[in-house]
Amino acid sequence: MKWYVIRTKPRQEQRALVNLENQDIAAYLPQITLGKVRRGKRVPVTEALFPGYIFAQLDDFAGCFHKIRSTFGVQKLLMFGEKPATIPDALIEELKTLEHDPITQATAEHQSSPQVGDQVEIASGPFAGFIAKIIDLDGDSRCIVLLDWLQKDVQASFSYTEVKKI
Repeated sequence: MKWYVIRTKPRQEQRALVNLENQDIAAYLPQITLGKVRRGKRVPVTEALFPGYIFAQLDDFAGCFHKIRSTFGVQKLLMFGEKPATIPDALIEELKTLEHDPITQATAEHQSSPQVGDQVEIASGPFAGFIAKIIDLDGDSRCIVLLDWLQKDVQASFSYTEVKKI
């Protein structure tokens, strides 16, 4: 039995997984829990590690090809020319191990986005190079920082892409 890569329809990884399992096809969707900002608060969110892709273990590829292609949530099987993309068993086992490792999950959650109290460097714009401290999170993609400008503490709002953690 080999593991094959399946391309899912956008944001339908869970649907494809459930429908494949309902057809007695062994499928695996690696997931990761990240801390995301929702309505100004950081909440844990579980999402696909590889958005748009899941893995299926098959012993009869030719017999299951059309069955998989017609599954709700599946877009296509990933192919290289006429050869399907396969994944070694060892890689799938390693992904399963890392998925359930609390240290990996905590590291991913901590590194996903800036936290209140983090020291950051402004990366672009007129304040490029300034060091600032995050004092608040403003939605999903912005943060409010406190920076020293002309010997005065000034609050400013920046996108996460405009700051980099020190």
